[in-house]
Amino acid sequence: MRQLATHVVTAAQRVNEQSFTELLVPLVQPAYRLACAMLHDGPYAEDVVQEASLIAWRKLPRLGDRSQVRTWFLGIVANECRNARRRTWLTRVRLGVAPTLSVVSGEERWVNRADLRRALSRLSHEDRLVVSLYFYLDMPVSDIAAVARSSVEATRQRLHRAVRRLRPDLEIEEALR
Repeated sequence: MRQLATHVVTAAQRVNEQSFTELLVPLVQPAYRLACAMLHDGPYAEDVVQEASLIAWRKLPRLGDRSQVRTWFLGIVANECRNARRRTWLTRVRLGVAPTLSVVSGEERWVNRADLRRALSRLSHEDRLVVSLYFYLDMPVSDIAAVARSSVEATRQRLHRAVRRLRPDLEIEEALR
């Protein structure tokens, strides 16, 4: 009887792993792109996405609406990016390591412009998040609000202010079309 119970639990875990994998596979690439945009470091972004995947696995039972899995998972990735930047800052302060850009993919073209990169790094985490999700992942403001855990109107205002800080002479309406 005990073997049967163990077999049933093992089979249930395999089904859960398969359904989790099916949920997560289409989200890994957008999550990696978000992490690259937030951290400007490809290998570190991979680590963050992997850690976010483990967190998502542990928190999967708390996800009520499976249709919200994209915003839920990207929210976890964004939070892990925030934590990673904090850890990196402490490590660099302690070790005196200079920051380097190690992204060698298509994202390199986006982050390679030094002026834009500096401007993005000066933004707060929340501002950088909404800018990255809007311009880099082409997400609608309603989905960005869900990832940022904010209202749609507050997210729209944050996006406008962040774009204004990035390019004071840029017309907001032009950028948000």
